[in-house]
Amino acid sequence: MPSLPTKNRAEDPEMNVEPLPASAVEVLTHALRRRILSGDFQPGEFLRDVKMCEEHSTSRHTFRTAAQVLVTQGLLRQIPNRGFVVPEFGPDDIVDITRVRGAIEGEAIRLIVLTGIIPSQALEAVDVMHRSTLSSDRSLLVAADRDFHRAIIASSGSPRLKRTYSDLEGEIELLLAQRQDFYSTAEEMAEEHERLINSLRSRHYDTARDAFQEHWEDLQIKLLDQR
Repeated sequence: MPSLPTKNRAEDPEMNVEPLPASAVEVLTHALRRRILSGDFQPGEFLRDVKMCEEHSTSRHTFRTAAQVLVTQGLLRQIPNRGFVVPEFGPDDIVDITRVRGAIEGEAIRLIVLTGIIPSQALEAVDVMHRSTLSSDRSLLVAADRDFHRAIIASSGSPRLKRTYSDLEGEIELLLAQRQDFYSTAEEMAEEHERLINSLRSRHYDTARDAFQEHWEDLQIKLLDQR
């Protein structure tokens, strides 16, 4: 049988497509997101147009477009006639966010226990926690915590669970970034998430559910104690 002709880059335009460079809005959105999650801005602090444009060498239109993206992610709020502000979570917010997170994740762990497959991204996130310290970039630990729980949700295989969790994820990250001090060490954070992994490995739903329930309730108590 004659071999099929091999296309080269010159013959196939699709092979010549280069990745598009990030737009100014995407670059600024990423930079502001990192600063917010690193604690550069205090809860309740407004991101002033002029100051942000000067610090990031950008236009007011680019800043406002990037800020709107962060509003959709739950990392900023827009106050009419005042601008964009970093959310400040009260007790009711903390209870509501952690309760909804637990409800979504509870269904995900049921599906994981059935398959017995531990998501590799969750294991990698725990490794990041082990290698980190609380004195390092705070956003790194927040991202590791995010990646751990995102992997748990994703491994459920339910697109609706993933979509629902995605809508809440930004607020969860920001809440953890603003209240990161309840962990005395990064190693303590890693060990706590390792216990969750071990509960999933048990292949026993009640064991896993109880471990995650304790994690959610303990988190809520610690967050409320810091108010």
